[in-house]
Amino acid sequence: MEVNVHDIVYLESNQTIKSSETIPNWVLNEKTANTIAVVRRMKTMNHIVPIGFRGANRSERFAAFTTKDSIRKVITAEEATHGVPPISHEGTIEYLRDLFKDIRWGIGGSIGFTMATGIQACTEYSDVDIILYKERFTALQPLQLLHEKIQMSAHPIDVQVEITNLGACMLSELVTSTTVLLRTSTGVLLMDRNRLVSN
Repeated sequence: MEVNVHDIVYLESNQTIKSSETIPNWVLNEKTANTIAVVRRMKTMNHIVPIGFRGANRSERFAAFTTKDSIRKVITAEEATHGVPPISHEGTIEYLRDLFKDIRWGIGGSIGFTMATGIQACTEYSDVDIILYKERFTALQPLQLLHEKIQMSAHPIDVQVEITNLGACMLSELVTSTTVLLRTSTGVLLMDRNRLVSN
């Protein structure tokens, strides 16, 4: 079974949650947590998977680990885009589906979690977290145009670009700054944009 960062995973049981810290009660009882986690970005070995749980409140977040053979179901961020959006975000999601129809993309955060699981984890004011998947960039202008169109959405949208075999950066940084923070499995790197985009 393959698992990647942003995937939502269903565990066999709470007994498969591994942490050096005491597991909070809400992780065991909240519908948004209780055996449902999101894969975190972190380098791991020996079939250990870094996961994170989300509670009903933004302050409720818990990082832990599990094993691959403890995962019974995986929903990718790409698969989540086909889920049913919350009523408050229907227009925004339809706008994004049309905007990204020729682009490989996924949805994360509370909206993605809601669409993937059917469990309400967002409010009408929730931001939309988008993941764009790219092999490499050959030009900056298409990204700038895409960024401008994204700003026309009814809800705030954060776009993270996953670059194959490198890491992830924010689209807003990529199109507005000559340096970007690249999030990798081993940490965060400050990188010259020209190393990612060739004009």
